[in-house]
Amino acid sequence: MSDILLVDCSPKMTQAITKLLGDTAKLRSAAFEEKMNLDDCGMIILASASDHDTIVHHIRKLRYSCNFRDIPIILIKQNENHNPVQTYIIAGATEVLDLGIPTAAYRQIIQGYMIPGRQPLAAEMKYLNPFIQNTQIVLETMASMESSFLEVYFSNDFRIFGDISGIIGLSGASEGTVVVTFYWDLARMIIAEMMNVGEDEINADLIHDGVGELINMIAGSTKKDLVGSPYHFELSLPSVVVGHGHQIGHPENASIAVMIFDVAGSAFALQVGLKPK
Repeated sequence: MSDILLVDCSPKMTQAITKLLGDTAKLRSAAFEEKMNLDDCGMIILASASDHDTIVHHIRKLRYSCNFRDIPIILIKQNENHNPVQTYIIAGATEVLDLGIPTAAYRQIIQGYMIPGRQPLAAEMKYLNPFIQNTQIVLETMASMESSFLEVYFSNDFRIFGDISGIIGLSGASEGTVVVTFYWDLARMIIAEMMNVGEDEINADLIHDGVGELINMIAGSTKKDLVGSPYHFELSLPSVVVGHGHQIGHPENASIAVMIFDVAGSAFALQVGLKPK
């Protein structure tokens, strides 16, 4: 289990959480920063700030610092706060807890989020590997940029905490969706390289069109690699969604694989939900 990071937690709260979890987790404390290094972090417990807007800001910045990794963010409300819990969930919190709930419930909820996510089976990697390889090939071919594949995990949470996503529906022998999601700055950098112009010449429309082209090429190349397999698919036209925390729908009971890549120190994610008929 990676560290649990306690952000802005008072000594009293830190002591209570330590007592609550015992030796089941390694805790470390830190004050909130705009950009936090979460490389060794498996969970974040955030103590709420004094006002609603600050809480939302902190959650959003922490979620971005996760770089698409499956890191639970648990907000603990410390004072009288009548704002809807949903506003914090939309911002990126995984769970919102109140100090008034029973100790046993606290322990059960936190320990539940400490359970590692499911890793891919060998059979699943047979269709995931072509997506990974073609994502790297497309970036190298179209933008002359090398990307590193970092990790893959399966998620039942369909919220994508990026800024822009390119989406293609898949149908045929198998059905589902494939989605590439970027933070805005990396998307601008990649599209500028694709067009061989300076980043200052790239506007929102060009980023929108470029991300749609990228997902079309990634899915199209992978389609060729999967011909003759149970995972072969046909493509729909690409679409693009813009906005923090937007949600992507997937077929019911599909396994949703999230693959994380690094380009020049910035992360992006490819999400694949594919289900043979």
